[in-house]
Amino acid sequence: MVAPINPELFVRWLRQVAPYVHAFRGRTFVIGFGGELFTERTRFLSFVHDLNLLAALGIRLVLVHGARPQIEAELKARGVRSRYAQGLRVTDDAALMAVKQAAGVLRIEIEAVLSQGLPHSPMAGAQIRVNSGNFITARPIGVRKGVDFLYTG
Repeated sequence: MVAPINPELFVRWLRQVAPYVHAFRGRTFVIGFGGELFTERTRFLSFVHDLNLLAALGIRLVLVHGARPQIEAELKARGVRSRYAQGLRVTDDAALMAVKQAAGVLRIEIEAVLSQGLPHSPMAGAQIRVNSGNFITARPIGVRKGVDFLYTG
């Protein structure tokens, strides 16, 4: 059940946000967020609700997600010990497989939640078209100060 809305407050709020809706409709927002967002389901669903609201206002979204906690968990599950140098993980063949697995699973989970909509919420029925892929090409950082970072990049 939705709480009653004070009409005067609602109109005042609507007048305040209307210029922003007009300014950003049809624009593209690039939103980056860490894998930590997914460790708590309610927080992630709240975030998805906000994304749906932005999409409903005519804003195009590009999401760029991290996956550090998921990668760490996958490395641990595989028994792979990470080596770090200069504050970066040295990504060898075994670590790269864990990274691909963790990032792939996370991407599928994000797509599933975005595609299913938000039942039992004010945004029920709102749909976000989902398109995903490897739209950038990563390059290894190479050798720095005598350390070969292998696939890190």
